[in-house]
Amino acid sequence: MSLQESLNDINSTIDKGLTDFTEQTQASMEAGNTVIFNQYMGEAYKLSQHQVNTFNMFYSEGLTNSTREAVTTAAIDEIILDKQYDYEVAKESLIEAASDIAQVTEVAEIIATGNQEQVINAQEYAVTNDLVEIKQEDVEQYNTSIDSMLEASMTKNMIEAYSQDLQLVDTIAQAMIDTETTQAFFETVTITIDELNPTALNVAWDEYSMVVEGDMYAYYQPIPDLEMMLR
Repeated sequence: MSLQESLNDINSTIDKGLTDFTEQTQASMEAGNTVIFNQYMGEAYKLSQHQVNTFNMFYSEGLTNSTREAVTTAAIDEIILDKQYDYEVAKESLIEAASDIAQVTEVAEIIATGNQEQVINAQEYAVTNDLVEIKQEDVEQYNTSIDSMLEASMTKNMIEAYSQDLQLVDTIAQAMIDTETTQAFFETVTITIDELNPTALNVAWDEYSMVVEGDMYAYYQPIPDLEMMLR
């Protein structure tokens, strides 16, 4: 049960008490009316302790999760989910591009290692199916997908790390309150890695933006032989 469901349950019981029960008992109070109700008749209209306890539990959770910091964190969590989705989309794109490239390299493997008959058949197959080269569009899709997967991973994990810093979350929440753009924040906020400083995040919403930064080095995955990779 959620807070909304518990609220509906409470309201439904009270509505019955204010309508059905009140109408019945009000009629019994008219002069000359001698209807005597069963002494347990009112039990069906009372709020049970279970109803009240359930509502108070969910309501307390709702109040706790309704502070500016908590709601800001919830918005950040949504962005984390978006980044996880972006990663999966980019991964599928990578797989698709790799599959297209593999169709060419598989034919090339036969050309390189097959016997005469296999080579002739492979050549004809390549020409017929337009597999005579690795297409530049497939290369671009493959490489772009890698960039997108890395960006999604880095951004997601930086956001997760920063979201654990209550001071940074409070700073973002305070900026949202100070600019009186609470609704715009939740409808338009984006978080991206700063192009010039990979340890900083750009938080932008509506016409506002801010850069948040912290000590992120402890979260970095060491890259072996980085100098060799960059040559």
